[in-house]
Amino acid sequence: MQEKIPIEVIVRFTEKGEIRPLKVNFGDKIYLIDKVYNKSLATPKGSFGVALEYSCLICGKRRKIYFDRYENLWYIMKRTKEEKILVPYNPLNYDIFTD
Repeated sequence: MQEKIPIEVIVRFTEKGEIRPLKVNFGDKIYLIDKVYNKSLATPKGSFGVALEYSCLICGKRRKIYFDRYENLWYIMKRTKEEKILVPYNPLNYDIFTD
């Protein structure tokens, strides 16, 4: 399960009405968004509904931030400790001599 963490984002609106995130204020620090790679509609895991997903470069790390247009809320998804990354099963990854 992933946890939704609200964040404060400083944005710029273009003349076409598009939202462009510039900085993220998290806790007592402000992080500069170096680059926005992609913007798309997505449904984050552990969240209901559709949000705008921004794939960004923040302080040299790729990170996804989300904007929920209905709640007017910016957030990130944090993986909780009990969530594990599952390795896909590959039938060719077995040793026939030990089975």
